[in-house]
Amino acid sequence: MNRLNLLLASLLTMTGALSAHADDTPNRLLVTNTDGNYKGFVIDHTDAINFARVDGEVLAKVTVNEVYTDSLRVTVTRTPECNYYKLAVLPQVTANQLRDDVTAIRYINSLPSSVVPVLWDDFDNGLLTGIELSDDTEYSLITVGVDGYGVDAGVSRAEFKTPAPKVVGNPRVEATLVESTLYSYTVKFVPNEDVQSYWCCAGEKGVLQAQYETFAPMFGFSNFNEMIQMWGLESQGETVKTWNDEAPSTDYEVFIAMTDKEGNFAECQVFECSTLALGGHGEAKVDIDLSSYELSEWNGEMLPTMSIQFYPNEEAACYRYNVAKAADYDANPDGYKEELCSDPWMPTVYWFFYEPMECEFQIDPSTECVAIAAGKNLDGEWGEVSVVRFTTPDDCEGWTPAERPALRDSRGITPRISPARREILRKGMAPAIPMSARRMDIR
Repeated sequence: MNRLNLLLASLLTMTGALSAHADDTPNRLLVTNTDGNYKGFVIDHTDAINFARVDGEVLAKVTVNEVYTDSLRVTVTRTPECNYYKLAVLPQVTANQLRDDVTAIRYINSLPSSVVPVLWDDFDNGLLTGIELSDDTEYSLITVGVDGYGVDAGVSRAEFKTPAPKVVGNPRVEATLVESTLYSYTVKFVPNEDVQSYWCCAGEKGVLQAQYETFAPMFGFSNFNEMIQMWGLESQGETVKTWNDEAPSTDYEVFIAMTDKEGNFAECQVFECSTLALGGHGEAKVDIDLSSYELSEWNGEMLPTMSIQFYPNEEAACYRYNVAKAADYDANPDGYKEELCSDPWMPTVYWFFYEPMECEFQIDPSTECVAIAAGKNLDGEWGEVSVVRFTTPDDCEGWTPAERPALRDSRGITPRISPARREILRKGMAPAIPMSARRMDIR
């Protein structure tokens, strides 16, 4: 039985069942496509449900013949079943995210009609005007073919690149590493006489390119230079810039976008540097020590607080930690360890820690908990997970359960870096992370 017959059989079965369950009678008909989006109809307003068939492709096949920044020469040929078509010009970085025809159709239909013309004719080297394109940028010309029933059916694409501008002179910016530490790097920039302005933006190696692919449609970037210009700081002349709060043992890229004396973008430059290495090639370990259990202020409340210290060994390039109620941990210990020994999908602040630290955790008395921590060495190898099981004391001097608002009873353990113990636990520790950065609920 094919899908259409199955649908009809389902409708008949539903109709028969409705008489026995009148209160559950649906009053909406929803048609859902493969993209998960649906179109709904009021059943009382629906006269009939019909099925039709269109043989052959429904396409407006497109070819780009000549490229300018304000117009294109294109050839568009409709298939016999294509009644008319919609046309859009998109930056290639945006078009790359339209992974299939359904997604492309949905996106193009969301654009204003002023930028998506509806056309009924074929064109042989026709002139497409009314567009503004950036220099030296990849684009995609997309058509959506519509059949005789008015259904958006098929997508055709043609990729092209606009010509690079004629850059005046040879704009270049010389970049030199001034200093590199565990947590920062400083770079000196010296533009030559052909540079009008330049912008610098830095990130872990490979990250800015990935962010461009992800965020360009959101910010409206057509090319990589536009992103560096928006995210970077404009400079003229010699400057020295320092990037702080970086990760040890990490390769970074500093991208430099620049314009010539007439404001045209030259080719983007990249300067590579690294922070100093931390850790070694042996097994990374993290020791866990329990400290005091006493009252501490949390948002104006004096609540029982357990202090826990984490000490990575000399082989650890970075580490992570977690504290959970024992019942939650015991229900899925492998899941907790797997999440602990993981990398973020993109660089995330406070995902990793590098030096010893003491943290406070708000935990009620007589609560069984598990503290875990694991380190990763310079080779990216995770060491064995350290596990410390403990139970908080039966009471905390000066506090009674009645003082705790009922709303907080449903919360888990809440951690923060100890405001009373921000001092360096050992010489050479990096600055403590602000308390607000670690105010999280552990569920």
